[in-house]
Amino acid sequence: MKKILIIEDHKDICELLKENLELEGFKVQTVSSLTQAFSFFSLSYSIDLIILDLILPDGDGLEILKYVRMSGKYKNVPVIIISARGQELDRILGLELGADDYVVKPFSLRELVLRVKKLFKRMENRSNDLVVAGPFTLDKNKKGIYYKNTLLDLTTTEYKILSLFIENPYKVFEREELLYYIWGNYKEYYSRILDAYICRLRSKLGKAGDYIQTVRGLGYRFVPKESLDN
Repeated sequence: MKKILIIEDHKDICELLKENLELEGFKVQTVSSLTQAFSFFSLSYSIDLIILDLILPDGDGLEILKYVRMSGKYKNVPVIIISARGQELDRILGLELGADDYVVKPFSLRELVLRVKKLFKRMENRSNDLVVAGPFTLDKNKKGIYYKNTLLDLTTTEYKILSLFIENPYKVFEREELLYYIWGNYKEYYSRILDAYICRLRSKLGKAGDYIQTVRGLGYRFVPKESLDN
């Protein structure tokens, strides 16, 4: 069940939103001020989406958006702004600060619920492009590999090798398999080049280079054990 936090001081809007979202199967928590919102975040509650009003009784909702985007726990949580501020500059500022959508009041409840569902669908589709193995994340859409949230500087061939490992942890790849995957055929000098690429990859990964293990007489496998980072 997806969990939604509504930050809205208008009681009627808050209750209507909560009711309509719960009818769609979402679990909804509500707060009505900056103070309550920051208290909620300080308790590290898990949340999947935030619906944020900008005009709150004790300050500007953009302060919450800034906090969320700088937070380790909540920085990737999608945020939909709902606000009576409908000027173009307001919308641009909200989106530039990291909001995923901006809805101007007054709005249709049905439309907002639909936007929530579409945003979750978009996030789900994006998550399918991400493959996680230990501290490594492969972003197939952006064709990048991250180690502990740091983008690795890899050549095309290095990316190809490491992405194959990440998508198939613990699988033993025979040398011929890797050679066909990378270059499309097998030649003896390709085998020596493969060894050089593996060596370079291990060097670039530092201590995590131990994740790439040599299997004697066969080839290589990728064992992403978190214990190697300790």
